[in-house]
Amino acid sequence: MRRFISTPFFRLAMFAVGVASGGAGCTGAVSPADTGPGATGPDAVGVMPLRRLTNREYNNTVRDLLGDTSQPANQFPSDRDKTFAFRRAGDLAVQDATLLQTAAESLASSAKAKLIPNGLLPCDPSGNESSCAQQFISAFGQRAFRRPLTADETSRLNALYTSARSTLALPFADALTVVIEGVLQAPQFLYHWEAPPAAPTLPEGSVFRLSNYQLASRLSYFLWGSMPDDALLASAASGGLDTPDGILAEAKRLLGSDKAKSTVSQFVVDWLELDGLPDRTKSAMAYPAYTPAIQAAMLTETRTFVENVSFGGDGRLATLLGAHYSYVDQTLASFYGATGAGAAPKMLDLPATQRAGLLTQGSFLALTGNADGSNPVRRGKAIYTKLLCKTLPNPPPNVPVPKPASAGGTTRQRFVEHDQNPCVGSCHAAMDPIGFAFESYDGIGQFRTEDNGQAVDATGSITLDGVSHTFDGAVDLVGQLAASPEVRACVSKQWVRFALARNEAAADDASVKAVAAAFASDGATIQDLMLAVATMRGFRYRSLSPGEQPQ
Repeated sequence: MRRFISTPFFRLAMFAVGVASGGAGCTGAVSPADTGPGATGPDAVGVMPLRRLTNREYNNTVRDLLGDTSQPANQFPSDRDKTFAFRRAGDLAVQDATLLQTAAESLASSAKAKLIPNGLLPCDPSGNESSCAQQFISAFGQRAFRRPLTADETSRLNALYTSARSTLALPFADALTVVIEGVLQAPQFLYHWEAPPAAPTLPEGSVFRLSNYQLASRLSYFLWGSMPDDALLASAASGGLDTPDGILAEAKRLLGSDKAKSTVSQFVVDWLELDGLPDRTKSAMAYPAYTPAIQAAMLTETRTFVENVSFGGDGRLATLLGAHYSYVDQTLASFYGATGAGAAPKMLDLPATQRAGLLTQGSFLALTGNADGSNPVRRGKAIYTKLLCKTLPNPPPNVPVPKPASAGGTTRQRFVEHDQNPCVGSCHAAMDPIGFAFESYDGIGQFRTEDNGQAVDATGSITLDGVSHTFDGAVDLVGQLAASPEVRACVSKQWVRFALARNEAAADDASVKAVAAAFASDGATIQDLMLAVATMRGFRYRSLSPGEQPQ
């Protein structure tokens, strides 16, 4: 398609969105610590940083907006944030803008074939093209911006269409593709704000209730990773999101969609960093059976397991962490010593003494293993930081590496010796004893009873809820983790971070505690947890941004 996007006619569509200034009520990039307002109390809430659509959100949004499944954002730079557990888009560089432009052109070109009545067009242009174009701009603009267009936005988009149609003499459908290109590159589409470019009103003390359209979008992107559907936009328009009960009703409806299943599995993949598995190379000599097919099957297994436990299963954390079954295809069957698997993942019982939920699945164990053996440091760190929400200091620069397997002895013996080094410090004392629980699994997660010709020792200790507990093996440890209130509180906090796209601040304390309380009982489900996040005060309100001047 022509490079029309760089002409003055495109720049006409890049109208000021308003949220780039303090008067609009947004904040820009947040520091690695994600510090927010220091106010605390039951009514305090944190900030709402201005965020661009993540790659997943972009792909899902153009799928639902245009019916396009080409997943163009797969070509965008990674949105994995090294300072944050979950995905969030970073600053926009020149090359990123070029990729967004190219994607918009391609998407608009593909959408041209769908510019027919009852397709993308809400009308038949044969009677009155100008009127039909205006109807399209209003309907398409509302869906793309996740709110009704302002009069100024409507005027500018109509002017863009008119310029393309008359000045460039483009056919009707081509002129509308120009509008689509402009909309797909507008800040209102690319960024989460979903509010007109004006200073916010309706202050409640020092905080603001999000508008119904902001709530609809925040709810949809949290639970679906995509734009609101027509029903949710209609609920926003009619005042259906005015109350927590109204939000709860819509959240329950959204959880009935397969899109919500995908969100739960994506949360786990991000949380445990399982998307890093393809980059974790293994020694072909040590693990000749570890193939790309095995690796892909591991990720599919975890996604399938999480989705089935959370939707259709009992949804309990104890099951996610402790189930003695999984969803295994024939590629993974021999890996687990299972039989009866087929081409697609199938629910199969696994040895109860060897496997218990997420942390004993191949994806987690291969990710946290070495190229040629186990790694108790990586495995212990994952438990310490991701299930206990504890923070480790930066390691000193002079920490020696453990001895290789060729030095003899088991992995545990070599790491115990390594931990005696005075440079190692307290970090390894916190991580390694936890990681030893997984010594019954090699570098790709296969169960073993011997390591380097000697019996495996998978005993260790962990402090949970202020009390020291001993364990013998990963299955024993996982059972204690699943029963721990500290772990439940951490998992609920991780969901809050996922929903807000930032770490919690002091002002979020009441919201974090409310969600933890909703998830405190063993019978509470992952869906219960998601509903608690969607209705917490910190999800429905935001605090003043630095320099913001409300009306």
